Amino acid sequence: MSQRSRPKLADVAERAGVSLKTASRALNGEYGVAPATAEKVLAAARELGFRPNLLARSLASGRPSAAIGLIIANVADPFFAELIGGVERALGARDLQLVIASHHDDPERQQKLVRALVERRVDALLVTPAPGDASYLRDDIDHGLVVVSLDRPLVGVEVDTVIVENRTGSANAVRELIASGHRRIAALANDPRLWTMQERIAGYRLALGEAGIAEDPALVLLDGADSQVSRRRIAEMLASSDPPTAIFAAHNATGRDAIRAMRAAARELPLVVFDEESDPDLLVTPPLVIQSDPTRLGRVAAEMALERLDGLSGPARLVVHQVGRHDVAREIGR
Repeated sequence: MSQRSRPKLADVAERAGVSLKTASRALNGEYGVAPATAEKVLAAARELGFRPNLLARSLASGRPSAAIGLIIANVADPFFAELIGGVERALGARDLQLVIASHHDDPERQQKLVRALVERRVDALLVTPAPGDASYLRDDIDHGLVVVSLDRPLVGVEVDTVIVENRTGSANAVRELIASGHRRIAALANDPRLWTMQERIAGYRLALGEAGIAEDPALVLLDGADSQVSRRRIAEMLASSDPPTAIFAAHNATGRDAIRAMRAAARELPLVVFDEESDPDLLVTPPLVIQSDPTRLGRVAAEMALERLDGLSGPARLVVHQVGRHDVAREIGR
C-alpha cells in the first residue's frame, strides 16, 4: 500500500493564493472567509487530495473529532445490523464518530456515498462493496484515506480485506446433504452480481461435481432479490414433477423465502441457510445455519482500520475467516 507524500495545508494555501490562516479557516468552515475565497480553498484542497489528519488532531486535543465511515448494503438486514455492532464495539474505546450509509447494492450510489464521506473528511472508510469497479477510490487511498473492505472484496484497488470462506463453507454444507442421500438439491441466491453469491453458488456446484451430480437449472434460482418472485419460483420447484429433496439458500432472505414457500406448500425439506438466525419462522422450519459471524467481521475490519490510522504501513492484508455451523433444530429440541 504505497502512498505519495500527503499534501499539507501549506500546499493548499499556496495553490489557492491565500495565507495559511485563511486556508485553515476556510477548510474548517469558520466565519470571516469570503464565499469566493472559501470556494477557491476548497477547490485547491480537492485538486490536491488534501485531507487533514483528524485522528491525530483528536488525540492531541482529547476531543472525539475523528470520524469513520461505514458503507454497507442495507442497514435493515439482520446480517448488517450485527456487523454494525461489531464495528461500534471496536471503535468505542477510541471514542470515534461512526457515520453509516447504505448503498443497496447500487454501485453509483456507493460512489456518491464515498464522495460525500471523503468530502466530510472521514479518516477511514469501511466498505461492504456494491458490485462493480471501485478504482475511483485510488487517488484518495494514495493521499492517505484508510479503506478496509469487509464481507466482499473491493474491485480495482488493493486494500485491507476481511471476508469469510464462502465457497468452502457452502461446499461442505452441500456435501452433508449429498451424504444424507440427496441428489435433487435446490440452490437459492439473491443477486448473481454479488461476490458472496458467486462464491457460495460455486461451492454448491463444486460439491455436486465431486459427487457426479449434474446441475439441474430448474433447481437453481440466482436472482431471488424480489421476495414475492422468489417464493413463487420456489413454490414452482416444490410443485414440479421432479421436485428438490433439499434446499441450499446462499442468502438469509432466500432462506426465509424457502421456509415460507415450504410452509405454504405443507412441505418440509432439509434446509441449509447462510447467516440466518433471526427469523421467527426458524422455530417452525429450523434449518442448518452456516455462520459467517458478522459481528466478528465488523470488529476485525474496524481493528484493521485503527491499526492503519495508528501508523501501520505495508502491503494490503487479507483475513479469511472460516465459517461455523449452527443446528437450529438441535438447539430448540427438534
